[in-house]
Amino acid sequence: MSRETAGEKAKVASALPESARPTIAVVIGLSVAVNLLLLVSPVYMLQIYDRVITSGSLDALLWLTVIAVFLLGVYGAAEAGRRRALAMAGGDIEYALTPRIFAAFESAAGLGFELDRDLRHLRLVKAQFEYGGLLPWIDLPFTPFFLAVLFFIHPMLGAYGLGGAAVVVAVALAAEHVARRSGERSSTIDTEISEYTAGLSRQRSALVAMGLVPASLEKWRGRKTEADALGDDAGRTNNAFAAATRSIRLVLQVGVLAAGAALALSQQISLGSIVASSIILARALAPLDQIVGGWRQTAQARRSFHALNARVAAHDGAAPVTELPRPAALLRLDRLSVAAPGADQPLIRPFSFVAEGGDIVAVLGANGCGKTCLLQTLAGAWPALDGQVSLGGRAVHQWPSADRGRHVGYVPQDVEIFPGTVRDNVSRLSDGPDEALFEAARRAGAHETILALPEGYDTRVGPGGRHLSAGQRQLLGLARALYGDPVLLLLDEPTANLDNDAAVRFLSTLDAVAKSGAIIVASTHDMRLAQRSKAGLAIRQGAVMAVDMRKHLDAAAARDGSRREQQA
Repeated sequence: MSRETAGEKAKVASALPESARPTIAVVIGLSVAVNLLLLVSPVYMLQIYDRVITSGSLDALLWLTVIAVFLLGVYGAAEAGRRRALAMAGGDIEYALTPRIFAAFESAAGLGFELDRDLRHLRLVKAQFEYGGLLPWIDLPFTPFFLAVLFFIHPMLGAYGLGGAAVVVAVALAAEHVARRSGERSSTIDTEISEYTAGLSRQRSALVAMGLVPASLEKWRGRKTEADALGDDAGRTNNAFAAATRSIRLVLQVGVLAAGAALALSQQISLGSIVASSIILARALAPLDQIVGGWRQTAQARRSFHALNARVAAHDGAAPVTELPRPAALLRLDRLSVAAPGADQPLIRPFSFVAEGGDIVAVLGANGCGKTCLLQTLAGAWPALDGQVSLGGRAVHQWPSADRGRHVGYVPQDVEIFPGTVRDNVSRLSDGPDEALFEAARRAGAHETILALPEGYDTRVGPGGRHLSAGQRQLLGLARALYGDPVLLLLDEPTANLDNDAAVRFLSTLDAVAKSGAIIVASTHDMRLAQRSKAGLAIRQGAVMAVDMRKHLDAAAARDGSRREQQA
């Protein structure tokens, strides 16, 4: 193939996980045996025509047949073995890359690392191993060996086979060149369609309520039609080249029979060599034929592997983490600058702040000012643009999340439920003691709500499980944040979806959590929560100002009173 393709194959080989390489070595070893044993049939035919028929020996025929059948049995075992080994290598690759994919997902911070897309790429790569899509590429290096055997039978037959192989290679390169662009474009649009439909699923209620399902269908159909057209073009091109390759191979086999017959008539080769040459040429060209026939699937798997490797190469997966003692309740922000993931301009300019155990800090500001972005950064979910966040003297963004997360509770503005049971969601997917589970639920005011579900804490929720209202999801999210008695509690509009009674109970819980020595940072428009806060961070036009909440609320009340007097 081309130098570019050879270079890509070298990159793929170097990027394979270490755990898969011994299995790949077994596949290569078995492939050597398989390709050598492919000579059994032509050698058998040579012996039948050149020895058995001329000698008339039935004993020779019997023993040649027994040996041939035995060797073909070995061939079958070797072929089955290498297919099994290749499937095992695919499993090794999946096992090795999956932790890296999740590590990339953990550190992505919204920078384009899509977990579902990466796992879909991995499935495509694994399928090439499981279903033998790579075998023609593994057999391809043996094509020169079979051509050399043709040269050994007669130089003219070898030259004929070499020329035929060059024609098939030219067709394969043309197929790759023509199909690459449309295939890549089709794959890109398919990914966009998947992301679009996932977004529709999340917004079903709004779409139905506003009658947007037909419009969504038309938009989806337009993109799908474009993707199908590109896919059909790529498929037609691939099928045309595959048919051309197969036709050329059959013509070449007819030609080698004719050339062999001509050489036999001139007494340059034996009659057995005619049939043997045809079989050997077919073996030499078979990998090229199969490669062109499966080019589209191979190209998709190759693109998936390169895309996957580019994203996860820098990640080694979850390394063992030494769990540190519970940190001191001291949150320090040192010249912290915050930006949305991927942006180089700050959404919040540098500021410093210190909070201690027992503090409730309200984050105030208009919608879109950066409150959620700040909380995401304090939680370690998003990187800081500049500066540092430390908890108990340890930098949050340099602290492995598997250990740090035990001491941090976080409630996003829109609480999502893990697919699983209520217990899984509250206990953070752990097998912790029941009493800790019940305590977190009680403190969040969720215990009675959970008991009212059909199977209580064992009720399956999330996708495929029981539907929960926004308020129920909020309660589970609050219970999950409180599980394990965290040192730092980060809340994004925690009372937004709660009724008045539930909100009052939860605000009382926050008072108790603060008195126990935890730090609470909450973005809120709820004045009841703001009134409980000792300090506040007011965000306005990218600047953050620390405010005394009592003075701030008194000043706000005075402004409201003055405004009402003017209106009266």
